[in-house]
Amino acid sequence: MTNKESASTFCIILGEVLIVREPIVPARLKDKQKKRKESAANRQVSLIIFTIIALGLAAFGSYYFFLPKQEKFVLDFYTYAAVDSRDFLETLTVKGTVLPKQVEIIAPKIGGTIEEILVAEGDDVQRGDPLFRLYSAEAVAEKNACETELGEARAKLAQQEIDHELELDAERVKNIQAREELAAAEENVKLQRILFDYGSIPKVDLDKAEQNLETARRRVAQSERELELLTRRHVADRAAAEKAITIAREKVGKASEKIENFLVTAPISGRILSLKIPNNRNVSAHQELGTQADLSSQIVELNVAPGQTERFGIGTAVTISLGQAEYAGEIAYIAPRAEQGTDGPSVLVRVDFLEEVSHLRPYSSVSANIHLQLQKDSLYLPRGAYLTSGQQLFVYVIDGKRAHRQDVQFGMLDGNAVQILRGLTLGEQVIISSYDAFRHLEEIEILPQGGHTL
Repeated sequence: MTNKESASTFCIILGEVLIVREPIVPARLKDKQKKRKESAANRQVSLIIFTIIALGLAAFGSYYFFLPKQEKFVLDFYTYAAVDSRDFLETLTVKGTVLPKQVEIIAPKIGGTIEEILVAEGDDVQRGDPLFRLYSAEAVAEKNACETELGEARAKLAQQEIDHELELDAERVKNIQAREELAAAEENVKLQRILFDYGSIPKVDLDKAEQNLETARRRVAQSERELELLTRRHVADRAAAEKAITIAREKVGKASEKIENFLVTAPISGRILSLKIPNNRNVSAHQELGTQADLSSQIVELNVAPGQTERFGIGTAVTISLGQAEYAGEIAYIAPRAEQGTDGPSVLVRVDFLEEVSHLRPYSSVSANIHLQLQKDSLYLPRGAYLTSGQQLFVYVIDGKRAHRQDVQFGMLDGNAVQILRGLTLGEQVIISSYDAFRHLEEIEILPQGGHTL
């Protein structure tokens, strides 16, 4: 093996045994090689440390240079208020409609032509006041015909009375004559018997006288029966005539009532809500000409979601709002079932006013606040611009010369008071003016002399 081959390193692999043969180097040379290796390693470590430090300084410089400076905002004019406590009334707000309890339809009782209109929409009238004046030629003609019929019936009765009197007089004369003939026949029989007893006349003459007496008796009985029958017939005729007069009088009364109904009057005391007058002014019986309502007694009808009706009952207090005015009321009726509507199922609820509301216009839309529960000693703040500029999610709480943003949860609004459910404590001072200029900042500086309490 040459020196060159001896200076190289070679490996012989035999099975799993690795035999490494190092070149034979003098000890002096080995020390020099070792020192050179250690010096190179130290230089590499120093270079790595230097590189890391340089990169760190560069990153820190970049971060420091490019990092945005924290924005500073000083609020020099603002309004603030302290968190206080008060009672809040929980209510259920429902839209409703004012309705009169009594609404009547104005309608004529007969047909005709409207000759005069005596009222206008919005007029307040009393029951029985005239509203319209009609005219009907047919009704006038009917009354005239009925009066003529009544006159004829009365004349007929008068003529019957005269005729009956004459007939009775004639029948009475016949009866008197029959009685006189009976009396004469009785006297003649007595005479004939005396003569027969003395033998002055034959038996035939006595028999004939007795036959004449019997005939006279029958004539008297017949005359009395005819007089009685005539009297009964006269009574029947008179009753029929009087009935005809009564019927004719009733017809005249009905016809006169139609004439009286030419004047259409108010069915109740109240306000004329509407008038429906035909262009030709011709109307039929019971045709609607308008509506009238008693405004002294009105109600509010509400349509409440079925699930909400379990939260109140009959007699529950209600505050009814119309514009800026408020009126007291109470629940008077809750329907036993829900009705399906365009907006889903709802329950009809009626509210009675507890005060006089005749000045309210019927069918006006109102807002009804049903009183549900009184929440005592709730925290609150006065209403302010912070509600909209803070999006009702946070407020700025004053802490010395600074104010920090605080998340809050608001509850009910009652007049100028806003209920606070969480996020604040009693007595904390809160900026209640607008947050628009600084609502993106967690904290701001304030000038105490620029603050004004509400």
